[in-house]
Amino acid sequence: MRTRHALLAALATLPLAATGVATAPTAKAATTAKVLFDNGHAETAGNADWIISTSQPNPFSQDSAPTRETDWTGALSSWGVSLAQYRSTYTSLATTTRALTYGDSSNPQDLANFTEVVVPEPNTSFTAAERTALMKFVQNGGGLFLIIDHANSDRNNDGIDSVGVANQLFSANGVDNTNPFGITADVKNYSSEDETNIPAAAKSHPVINGPWGTVTGSILRGGTTFTIDKAANSSATCLLYRNAVSNIGTTGCFVAASTFGSGRIVTWGDSSPVDDGTGQSGNTLYDGWNDPAGTDAELALNATDWLAKLS
Repeated sequence: MRTRHALLAALATLPLAATGVATAPTAKAATTAKVLFDNGHAETAGNADWIISTSQPNPFSQDSAPTRETDWTGALSSWGVSLAQYRSTYTSLATTTRALTYGDSSNPQDLANFTEVVVPEPNTSFTAAERTALMKFVQNGGGLFLIIDHANSDRNNDGIDSVGVANQLFSANGVDNTNPFGITADVKNYSSEDETNIPAAAKSHPVINGPWGTVTGSILRGGTTFTIDKAANSSATCLLYRNAVSNIGTTGCFVAASTFGSGRIVTWGDSSPVDDGTGQSGNTLYDGWNDPAGTDAELALNATDWLAKLS
């Protein structure tokens, strides 16, 4: 069976950019994923619009057969609609506005019902119970895609931004409070860079060279970085550094990956790359998904697959 990467190359002449929707064939036979997008932590506060559809929890209630990113409304609709093309692989796409739980049968969006959870720039803290739920979910095989933004990006003025939310999870989760992923979010604000600094060892990683295409870099339009600590977790890996730093060091990491228990995590230091430029009325959005300065769609989609163990 042809890989998604091979088919992308074959379809390179089609006008895909106009739709904002990436194209790929079905994933490996008998392998499926259920992806949950979080909207329970002020992901639409201020000028943000980090949802795949205004129809929540079920995006297909807005359009049952989306083919263009405008069929769903949200700055992440390109991401959602790309996955929606392959219902036999991504058998469930949902958004939750509820508290995150793990093992709560009364919650239809409980993490135990999903393969992966995407948390796009949370602007309110996870509760202690939510942090424990996320950690147990990953520990037991789930995938966590955590996207944050620059320091001082507190969009709802509640005293914490996504950098602080991430570091709370990494240091006070009730499962392992000693940097369980080997990743710490830096309190930094870098304004506008085009990062292409991929270490040689990462070029074969499925997030970089994966079924949706080969990643050559990512835009950074107001974001932060991560510090890697292999002493805390030997699997912690930087996949993309800022151009300004060494790509064999522990600092200046823009995209990181790690494992914990039998699960996986990917962290990204800016939300701009997954913004497709469209969303709800009144929001000012920018198209990072299709920005030619990065291969942002490929990175997001490859990471989605890797976290769900499709690659």
